[in-house]
Amino acid sequence: MDRSLKIVTLIQTRCGSSRFPKKVLKPLLGKPLFVRMVERVKAAQRTQEVIVATTHLQEDDVIERICVKEGLTCFRGHPTDLLDRHYQAALLHQADAVAKIPSDCPLIDPKIIDRVFDFYIKNHERFDYVSNLHPPTYPDGNDVEIMSFSSLQTAWREARKDYEREHTTFFLWDQPHRFRIGNLLWEKGWIAPRPTDGP
Repeated sequence: MDRSLKIVTLIQTRCGSSRFPKKVLKPLLGKPLFVRMVERVKAAQRTQEVIVATTHLQEDDVIERICVKEGLTCFRGHPTDLLDRHYQAALLHQADAVAKIPSDCPLIDPKIIDRVFDFYIKNHERFDYVSNLHPPTYPDGNDVEIMSFSSLQTAWREARKDYEREHTTFFLWDQPHRFRIGNLLWEKGWIAPRPTDGP
């Protein structure tokens, strides 16, 4: 692996889930779920610096306290502008590229993380953004996105719509004519069906 390429992995984490409040704090084998999630991400051989990216809201003070207790790096930023939160964390930690992993994938496979990292590292001069999501090719819960810092910075500067700010990478993968998009296919050749509104 080219260690001169610094990829910072951000796990976006918060207590304010509307569907399942404080789900990231639910116990899993004696520790909060998000801590177990970080352990699985760190179990990947290719990950380097892993950061819990939470909000500056008071309700997320508990996440920072747990990070301190567990020896995890914590960054606190905007509660709804995820694009800004990712950008500011990447800027602070001097990232060449940023890997984005949601905190609600506690069973994520470290080997799949490594495959996406390997794909990006081997092709980082060819692609601005890579993932296993567009289209989704691995089982749900194994979501990994990696983008160059320069692309993230462009999105941070230019994205204006609320959903572009909230979903971080939408600005990138929704413009394949502008950004060089790469997608890792599952070795089995399976492609997940897209959700539909109909039956």
